[in-house]
Amino acid sequence: MLVAAALLLAACSRGPQPLPPEQLRIRLNILCTTCDDFLACTAPVEASPAPTVIYRLREKGFWAQVATLWDYLVQLFRRKVRDERPLTVYVEDRGQRRVSADGVSAKIDLSAGLLAVPDGSIDLRDGAWRSEAGTLRGGCRALPRREGYAFVRALLGRPLPPAAP
Repeated sequence: MLVAAALLLAACSRGPQPLPPEQLRIRLNILCTTCDDFLACTAPVEASPAPTVIYRLREKGFWAQVATLWDYLVQLFRRKVRDERPLTVYVEDRGQRRVSADGVSAKIDLSAGLLAVPDGSIDLRDGAWRSEAGTLRGGCRALPRREGYAFVRALLGRPLPPAAP
């Protein structure tokens, strides 16, 4: 009976397929709830001196992290391709850094290759940064975590701890 149930479940669709990682310029791990991911978005060079916007996808809270254990188990039967993460938006304009939005969220859809942010969307395939109306605002790139943390710590006026040898 157990084998028959396993075969029935195996025959069912596991849901939408996420885009292969090699097709994504910006890669986000939706099963990592303790990761902070940073994206730096800028307008085209001809629009200078446009501000740089840093999107920080923050780690999830305690209960959301506990719920991720369920996400790992369910992966056997249904792929996880969508997630929602807490988001903080920073702006750097002419050397001045400030928090633009906090307490908002970002929605990740790996089957469509999109990251929905409060002021628009980011195409994870090519880094295109679009407004809510769909017009191209510029491009985004993933920042190494250390660089993202350095940005935040500079904003707070605290030095970054030295790198481990």
